[in-house]
Amino acid sequence: MKFYEHLYVSEGIRGRENEIKKKLNEGTGMIGVHFIALPLYSGDLLEIYSAPELKQRWYRRSSLFIVGMAGSLTEAELLCADILMEIRKKQGDYNSRRFFGMDEGDV
Repeated sequence: MKFYEHLYVSEGIRGRENEIKKKLNEGTGMIGVHFIALPLYSGDLLEIYSAPELKQRWYRRSSLFIVGMAGSLTEAELLCADILMEIRKKQGDYNSRRFFGMDEGDV
C-alpha cells in the first residue's frame, strides 16, 4: 500500500493523518475511518475502503494507492466528489490515474 504525497483528508480527521496511517500499517482497528484509493482494476474512477477491510493482509501487501482518507463513509463519498470535480476542472476529464501521475499499469 502506498499513500499519495498530498493526501486528501476530510475535516473530521484532519490533523490525525499520521496516526491513522500508523494504525493502518500496524493493523490496528479503527472505527468509521474510510480510505479513498485509485481503482485496482481499470474502468473505475475511485474506490472507497473501510479500515477493517484494509486490515486484511492481502490489501496491506497490495499495490493499492491511497489518495484520501475520511472519518466516515459519508465524508468519504463527499471527498470523492470533491476529488473528481478537481480532476475534471484541471484535466477536462475524469482520468484519476493520470491526475495522480499513475500509468494504467502502475496500480
